Amino acid sequence: MTARTYEGVHHELRRRRGSAVGLPCAHPECDTPAIGWGLLGHPTNIGYNQRGAVAKWSTNYEDYVPMCRSHNGQRDGGGNWTLCPRGHARIAFGTTPSGACRGCRREWDREARARRKTSRQTAGTIALQGTDISTERRPS
Repeated sequence: MTARTYEGVHHELRRRRGSAVGLPCAHPECDTPAIGWGLLGHPTNIGYNQRGAVAKWSTNYEDYVPMCRSHNGQRDGGGNWTLCPRGHARIAFGTTPSGACRGCRREWDREARARRKTSRQTAGTIALQGTDISTERRPS
């Protein structure tokens, strides 16, 4: 029987292949022990996990290998081990301990600052509406 959900696939993997915890990470340059099974192949299903987050999984159990937290996060977030989903070179920008791309984080921070700046400017413009500058007396 083939599992149909994200959690079902991982449960079936543990039943068939045992736990991946403590095995060497599948990344060729990583010495960190694995925290579980990670999808190395292409996903065959996209849906939601029990926490409500978007999840990708495969029903081909051979697509899973032991992975550490960082490399599992890189693969789960999209992209591959060399490029993030937005195309940043992971080696140039680096990754967070959870595997997130620091280049994406920098872009997100820049976009957030621009949004805050725009909202402050808009708030200042709205505060001035209703005041007639031409009738105000200027000091001589």
